Amino acid sequence: MPRQRKDFLLNPVVITLVVVIAVIAAFNFYQNMAKINHLENQIQKIEAEIAEAEAKNQKLKEQLENSDSHEYIEEVAREKLGLVKPGEKMFIPVEENEDEDEDSKQKK
Repeated sequence: MPRQRKDFLLNPVVITLVVVIAVIAAFNFYQNMAKINHLENQIQKIEAEIAEAEAKNQKLKEQLENSDSHEYIEEVAREKLGLVKPGEKMFIPVEENEDEDEDSKQKK
């Protein structure tokens, strides 16, 4: 009886079947690992977006809390609207254009 079992395991059909099953299992394992890596990358990207949104939300909350203060209103008026207090002079920096730089180089 033991001899027949040993012969059965050495049968080329059984060996081929075992190899095919092993190859299929390895392929499925590789596909699952690739899917897991892809999902982990998506999770990291989404967590980064969440952190960015939370930081933006915190900044907006701070702006909302400060929106009634006179300092904040003055800051917005100066930066966004370009307003100045009476007696102050506003200086606007002027940058040279690239075209003007090329013209001055050609004249020299």
